[in-house]
Amino acid sequence: MHKHFTKRIDIVKLKTNLYIHKCCSSNQSNCKTSKISRKMVKKSTQIANEQLDPSSIQSGSQYPPLHSQVAYQDNARNISPMSSKSTSRCSTSRCLCIQLLVLLALLVLAAVIIPIVVLILENQSSTSPCAVTYSQSFTAFTTQTAQCTAWQQFAASLTCTSYSKMRIYGSNDPVGITVTDPNTVTALAVALRYNTTIVINNNGITWRVWPCSSGYEITSSGSACSCTTGYYTIRPCPWINGYWGGIASVSCNAASQTMSLSFA
Repeated sequence: MHKHFTKRIDIVKLKTNLYIHKCCSSNQSNCKTSKISRKMVKKSTQIANEQLDPSSIQSGSQYPPLHSQVAYQDNARNISPMSSKSTSRCSTSRCLCIQLLVLLALLVLAAVIIPIVVLILENQSSTSPCAVTYSQSFTAFTTQTAQCTAWQQFAASLTCTSYSKMRIYGSNDPVGITVTDPNTVTALAVALRYNTTIVINNNGITWRVWPCSSGYEITSSGSACSCTTGYYTIRPCPWINGYWGGIASVSCNAASQTMSLSFA
């Protein structure tokens, strides 16, 4: 039915235009009439369209013309990819910003926490209640009375039930030897504390605590009260002047040096 009315309207338009053209060609004054006729054709066309689509009269301009809908759809298709691209770019940049902020926060947190942990560990190691050190300077070929007294006091101060580290060193070897086996270290400390003898091996070194004259010695040579070379021996109360030991040197009549022993 729609096609029938449309065809009918087109025929009316065609006949009217032919009539107007003839009138204008034959007489110029009749052109005014043709203008009126054109208005009538437009009016009749409008009425015919309303008859074709009665719902448009009731609902007004509820539905847009077909060509408007097509143009809108084309514009929507053109805009949609651009908007999605811009949205994806924004979301990507936002994610990168968030990741950078998180990384920066972690770096700041690490910069704050690491020094605190280091300080705590240093304080724990430096404030050990069992840490005690003997360190004295010795002069070649002389009797070291003050050094002998300090050695006896040092041995009496080894009162802890357990130790985890021993270090013997001196001016000849500032690094010295460090023992970290708790059983070995505790056994050596107890022997010095109670003036008892012990021979114990650790990492290929034979440690000995043995009485020599009025005091006990500690040595890495494994020999008792002997003159050795290249070992680490401390015996500040010798039976002969100048036999007080030596660090990485001869243990009898050694050159002047500083000898140290620490437990922790």
